[in-house]
Amino acid sequence: MQALLRFLVAAGALCSGAAFASDPSGCDKFKWPIDKAQAALAAAAGPLAPGGTVTFDAATRLKLVPFAEAKLALAPERPPKFSPSYAGAFVLAAPAAAGVFTATVSANGWLDIVQDGKFLKLIGFSAATDCPNVRKAIKFRLAAAPTTLQLTGVGAEEISVIVSPE
Repeated sequence: MQALLRFLVAAGALCSGAAFASDPSGCDKFKWPIDKAQAALAAAAGPLAPGGTVTFDAATRLKLVPFAEAKLALAPERPPKFSPSYAGAFVLAAPAAAGVFTATVSANGWLDIVQDGKFLKLIGFSAATDCPNVRKAIKFRLAAAPTTLQLTGVGAEEISVIVSPE
């Protein structure tokens, strides 16, 4: 009986820890202002087919394909957790100058940034649920070279994105 009680207490602690690890709710919970990105994503142009070029500071709806059909530059860092899952790779032209950029997406999914054949490490991440047109935003440092945006693990055939310099 005592072992069962210890198990239930431990399980409760794990479950409550998982609840704290989930994303906060509401647009005001992002770590940085998202107002401009949110307005842009609400009016995103597109859809842009995989392989198309995403323009800086222009919100674009991206057309995705089933994960098995996506022609990705690299296998995703995080494989899709469910099926069906949609994916796509898109070109981001070289920026005029190296710097910090923010990519903001409208829905759940995994976003990898590939430059010079390698994944770029994030320097910032923020996400919240229950925020119209915005689900997560990531910050990363780009060199002045072409880049690939890879989206995987998306639950729909379209997702909107905007990439902007800091």
